Amino acid sequence: MTRIGVILLLTFVARWGIKIAFGHLEKRFDTGLKGASRQARLLTLLRLGRSLSYAVILVLAGLMILQTLEINITPILASVGVVGLALSLGTQTLVKDYIGGLLILIENQFDVGDVIEVGQFKGAVERITLRATSLRGLEGELHIIPNGEIRALSNLTEDWARVVIPFNLEYEADLHQVLEVLRGAAAEAESSPEIRENLLEAPEVVGWVGLTDWAVQARLMAKVKPGEQWDVANELRRLALDALHTAGIQIAVPRQMVQVSSHHSRDA
Repeated sequence: MTRIGVILLLTFVARWGIKIAFGHLEKRFDTGLKGASRQARLLTLLRLGRSLSYAVILVLAGLMILQTLEINITPILASVGVVGLALSLGTQTLVKDYIGGLLILIENQFDVGDVIEVGQFKGAVERITLRATSLRGLEGELHIIPNGEIRALSNLTEDWARVVIPFNLEYEADLHQVLEVLRGAAAEAESSPEIRENLLEAPEVVGWVGLTDWAVQARLMAKVKPGEQWDVANELRRLALDALHTAGIQIAVPRQMVQVSSHHSRDA
């Protein structure tokens, strides 16, 4: 019984030490990290680690007490192994999802509010759990994606974004004039109260970036704050199109020529 008492005492001390250690870590993260969402995710990981540590200590203590009472624990370990194997085979997908969720949280791949693209799904991240990630699509649809299925993704709102607006112009257009007009629109955008706060760099105009069967292409680009690329793109496009229209420059559209031939036959 003395040995059992020692085991219980050591179990209590170990549990108390884990509680103190994780408590200090939680306080450090509460005061040392910026961003409420990042704090919440790291605290979730800490609490999960603390719960797993408690479980391991209790299981080990229980096995040691059974061994002290001279109870053969070999069948118990064998049964646990069989049950564990059955559970692992039946919950492979669930385990894969939880491991994927842990990696997302640890690596900080994306955050709530980010706009990401995963396969055919694209939307704003509304919720991240250990099992799944919820995306809100452009039309309001909610996509629930298991974390184990997120193998590759595109984060559209990480650090910065780039607006790229292509223009298709007639081959007959004076492209030097086109570029000057677009530069004027870019300069106007820099002073526009609607988007100037979201610009990280001055908009850039690039010409002769491509040719098609029916047009020559120019491009207007701008580096902007993350998540603001859509509003900036709308305003830049409006300013550029207004400037081109004022200068009398037409945007090229695909044309299809149809030739009709008639055959006259004479009765013999």
